[in-house]
Amino acid sequence: MRALARRGRKRLFVPEVVQTSMMDCGPASLKALLGGFGVHVSYGRLREACQTDVDGTSIDTLEELAVELGLDAEQVMVPPEHILLGEAQLLPAITVVRLPGGLTHFVVAWNRMGGRVQVMDPASGRRWQDHAEFLQDLYLHTMPVPAAAFREFAESDAFLKPVDKRMRMLGASSTESKRLVTSALASDGWRNLAALEAGIRMVESLVDSGGVARGADAMRIVTSLYETYQKDPADELIPAHLFTARPAPPDENGDEQVYLRGAVLVRASGLKAIAEGDQVPAPRLSPEVAAAIAEKPVHPARELWHLLRQDGLLAPSILATALAMGALVRTIEIILIRGLLRVSDTLVVAEQRAAAVIALVIFFALALVFEWSLASGLLRLGRKLEMRLRMAFFRKIPRLGDRYFQSRPISDMAHRSHALHAIRELPTLGATILRSGCDLVITAGAIVWIDPKSAPLAALAAAIAIAGPMLLNGPLVEQDLRLRTHAGALVRFYLDALLGLVPIRAHAAERSIRREHESLLVEWVLAHRTLVRTSVTTEAVMGLAGFGIAVFILAGALGRGVPLGQAILLLYWALGMPIIGQTLAQTAREYPNQRNTTLRLLEPLGAVEETTADATEKANGASDAPAGHGVRIELDGVQVKAGGHVIIDEATLAIEAGSHVAIVGPSGAGKSSLVGLLLGWHKPTTGNVLVDGMPLDGERLDRLRKETVWLDPAVQLWNRSFLDNVRYGSDGKSPPLAGIVEDADLFGLLERLPEGQATVLGEGGALVSGGEGQRVRFARALHKADARLVILDEPFRGLDRDKRRECSTRARRRFARATFLCITHDVGETRDFDRVLVIEGGRIVEDASPHELENRPESRYRALLDAEEALRRDLWAHPSFRRMRVDRGKLAENAERGAP
Repeated sequence: MRALARRGRKRLFVPEVVQTSMMDCGPASLKALLGGFGVHVSYGRLREACQTDVDGTSIDTLEELAVELGLDAEQVMVPPEHILLGEAQLLPAITVVRLPGGLTHFVVAWNRMGGRVQVMDPASGRRWQDHAEFLQDLYLHTMPVPAAAFREFAESDAFLKPVDKRMRMLGASSTESKRLVTSALASDGWRNLAALEAGIRMVESLVDSGGVARGADAMRIVTSLYETYQKDPADELIPAHLFTARPAPPDENGDEQVYLRGAVLVRASGLKAIAEGDQVPAPRLSPEVAAAIAEKPVHPARELWHLLRQDGLLAPSILATALAMGALVRTIEIILIRGLLRVSDTLVVAEQRAAAVIALVIFFALALVFEWSLASGLLRLGRKLEMRLRMAFFRKIPRLGDRYFQSRPISDMAHRSHALHAIRELPTLGATILRSGCDLVITAGAIVWIDPKSAPLAALAAAIAIAGPMLLNGPLVEQDLRLRTHAGALVRFYLDALLGLVPIRAHAAERSIRREHESLLVEWVLAHRTLVRTSVTTEAVMGLAGFGIAVFILAGALGRGVPLGQAILLLYWALGMPIIGQTLAQTAREYPNQRNTTLRLLEPLGAVEETTADATEKANGASDAPAGHGVRIELDGVQVKAGGHVIIDEATLAIEAGSHVAIVGPSGAGKSSLVGLLLGWHKPTTGNVLVDGMPLDGERLDRLRKETVWLDPAVQLWNRSFLDNVRYGSDGKSPPLAGIVEDADLFGLLERLPEGQATVLGEGGALVSGGEGQRVRFARALHKADARLVILDEPFRGLDRDKRRECSTRARRRFARATFLCITHDVGETRDFDRVLVIEGGRIVEDASPHELENRPESRYRALLDAEEALRRDLWAHPSFRRMRVDRGKLAENAERGAP
């Protein structure tokens, strides 16, 4: 929290933070705003917080987070024209804009430079936007406020100073502007102040369209509009949509209200000012937000160095020394080649010349072997580094919580995993930088050795070659990260489009998909073009400067009478320095690529672990409880939030070991979220979850998962054989397969499969029907006979009513001693359970035996039973419906009435 105790210096350029998905513009904007004042916050943790404890799509939440994280921030609603005026002091700020499709979107308006606004758009990165274009994109919100509150705001400097500035920009004198403002303030109420500002806006639009010139004519119209409104407020000379405040119905107490219309933004004037000697108050942060600010920034070079050190420092040290020696070898090669040109003057005997040539050949052969060994060593080092990182990934992934993966698109994680191979290029990249640096130093030293008076020019050329890539490293890193984020978004788009191909074609949405893809592709092209433009311009400027210095070095040497042979060598080295500089610039161009790739790969390694290695090892051990015996579950005042919204509220219950409990309620009531606590999908914001009397922490959660059967239509069927799918997740202690196949009613399916149990079912079970897939999942669940906790969440969706009842009965018989939780919409089938939980609005509204609840006329359970019976009687059995039956691919009419 040390960042909260000091005043942050505002950066000239706002940091670029590009969103991972369309819902991340809130946390990305907040991260950029905080970063602009020097406050580091982990973007990954902030995204997780905005999907759990807080609502990242609410500007109210962003304001609260900004204040909690140390910014002097305030949410305001102002006329849009005031945002870019210095008198309003509204920048920097998070603003709400409207996208072409009509959706709202958060951006950061950082500062104004000339006729442009520096905007950080999480969808595309930093850009410089024209004033008119920026104001046109703003989302204007309308809300009722007390008339007295608007009057108080309108007579403050925050409103009057921008109004005065706008009149001066139209051509008003100080006296004229003051007279109009004084007249509006002298009147009672809010109407004249609103009319003056609306008249100014109307004339501004006329001036912008070229209908009226700035100056006396424009101000005459403003005055006329204002005075006309004073005489007759009912006169609609000023259109209603130009008013910031319009009359609204009174509130429930009869007090006057107005409709306030304007742009909504969260402005930040800096970090909170803390008096010297005062202690920084510790804000009450949620665990996720606290983790976001506590997480230290990742340093890719340092992390990779730690990975390299695991194999010892001998190999990297030898390679670094060899690279420095290689630069010296290349300089010696040049000197030897120059000497070879004069060999006839120094070596007159043929044998001496032959020996010199043989010596040169041997030297160059050794140099070639040296370079080959160096390249092999660098490739070997790159492979080891990649292997170390892959091993770290494999160790980390099982310890990450489900929340981590839910907060990131699957395609984004797949893209990161695929990019692992790029790590092997890092040693070669580092070697190029080190070699170029050594070449530069030795070349500059050689120039000074031949012509000492060229030392200043040689030092200048070396400084340009080194300083250019270093100065442009920051912009290149941001531009490359923007490019990579857009590339990740394109990968996500391709994957989502392929997964949703059937509904896209069914709804004829090809044009909409193409349009959305085109918008993403345009942003990627623009980002790539910007990166290439910056890189090429840098290389061109550095090359021209270097060649210009080389010309001056040669001209000076010749003017000082340097021998021609030395002058040629001097020219060669002087011309070589720009080439070395270009090599450094090209390497600097690759560095952001590798750094950002490494940063994205290292981000999961720094994520908070759900379980530790010790906990996993303990969980892999044998359980103390007998196999198949149920678990006792206790919830004490549990509250769960997702996206800032409460999905489970004050849940308190105790389920004895071996109980069979049904969970019913309307869709969206929180049934799946309740059992999600036991699966580790959600963590309680408040309250405790106990299993067998122990808190459900990392170790206990890991063990419980190994003792749990979870049956849900979302459970994955792998692109493997039928047998592999059924046996997936079992530890080998399973009942005979024949009994499982019989209970799951899969003999008919096995008869139709061309290769029986060895038949591959396709990705997601594509080669079986929906109902057959459900029964394969059911067979997988039955294969784990020693489960202590069984969770069924609408497990037999897609099967007919009789089949659902049959499968449910068999499941309860198989897991008779386990704790059995069944979420179902077949309320009538829950009468045989030991207990029923009725959930509505995230609350457990009823908890008792089904017979007790059914006998209560006012109970919600009885109401659900009655509604189900009425649906079956009045809808499914209604004679107006024809009943068609599909059996083994044949369609036939069914005369029987009843629910499916």
